Amino acid sequence: MNPLSAFISLDDTQKEALGIQYTPQEIHDQVDLWTSSVERVFQYRQRLIELFESLSGKKKSVIYLAGAGTSEFVGYCLQGIFRQSFPVPVQVVSTGKLVTHPFEYFAHTNPLMISFARSGDSPESWGAYEIASQFSDSICHLVITCNKEGGLARRARHDPNSLVIDLDEKTNDRGLAMTASFSNMVIAGQACSQIYSPDEYTQKLPQLVVAGRKVLAMAPEVVKKIAESDFQRAIFLGSGSHFGTAIESHLKLQELTSGQIMCGYNTFLDVRHGPKAVIDKHTLVVAFLASDPYVRRYEAELLKEIRQQELGKMTILVGEGLDDEISRYGDEMIDIKSDSQAALPDSLTPPVYVMIGQLLGLFKSLHLGFKPDSPSKTGVIHRVVQGVKVYDPKIFKEKGIFQEIKG
Repeated sequence: MNPLSAFISLDDTQKEALGIQYTPQEIHDQVDLWTSSVERVFQYRQRLIELFESLSGKKKSVIYLAGAGTSEFVGYCLQGIFRQSFPVPVQVVSTGKLVTHPFEYFAHTNPLMISFARSGDSPESWGAYEIASQFSDSICHLVITCNKEGGLARRARHDPNSLVIDLDEKTNDRGLAMTASFSNMVIAGQACSQIYSPDEYTQKLPQLVVAGRKVLAMAPEVVKKIAESDFQRAIFLGSGSHFGTAIESHLKLQELTSGQIMCGYNTFLDVRHGPKAVIDKHTLVVAFLASDPYVRRYEAELLKEIRQQELGKMTILVGEGLDDEISRYGDEMIDIKSDSQAALPDSLTPPVYVMIGQLLGLFKSLHLGFKPDSPSKTGVIHRVVQGVKVYDPKIFKEKGIFQEIKG
């Protein structure tokens, strides 16, 4: 039995004592929800086509991929595939930036705002929706959420310019860290990007599911061993869509260890421009490798440089088809490639690869004595962000008054 399954098999009393009533199960079950997430998107295919086609008739159209925290990072996994699919600019933006600087985003644009939200109850999530609707009469909204009863979903459901896609309620993680919610929102976003060619995407989905289950079967034992080593910081590297994988993975490890393990992220090329200084003898390096041979050449050269300079405590390679040439640069390898099928496109594999970051956060949290379901012993971080007031920017600009937009 692998370590993840072993934790899931504990009785309720043992799970409660360790603080793992939810997180291990949510990591384990997420792949089984991917097909449902795609089906929920494609049942709105005609409405989605209308939404995306409405952009073609407007000047200065733009697609914003918006979210708070981990939900923002969903956008970084998707912006490449969206840019390939739609002939308009695509930009990832945090809902926090939309709340504080709405004039920068809505003054001269005709946006389709795609909001990703686990609960939809974070003040920035519904606040950004309200402010965006104030600023642009022509704005359209697409909300992808794991909580059909959340504040964001309730607001958007009554707006004729909005479409709300609710994912299975099991994606609404009960643990602090977003795991199943993240991968399923990425999967739903991928399906949205392929709305003109759904058959092509659904043909690849079974292979994606198989790869995800392979990771859950083979990776826990390797990752647990890594988590029990004495690294003190970590850096996650990824190119293209896997830049989003790297960002999300850095947060999973950092928040599940309550900040005791400080983490960074970057692309393979950009890390040389200063951030490489973080890689010392106590640093874990996690490399999410592209299957595209052109991209992997750049990644391999950076990994070779790290090895030659004797940087880092340990390097983990995650990818499809880790041959002898690339494996010489890693201390541990997690190869998800099927021997019988071609490699999946890099634009589709973030939901698979990100589970390595989730597992690393889970096992390191337990190794350090934290409770993964609620790792913040001081209550600094919460499942739903608290304490944020959202103010009406137009009223402030006109009258200098801070008028709160109520949730």
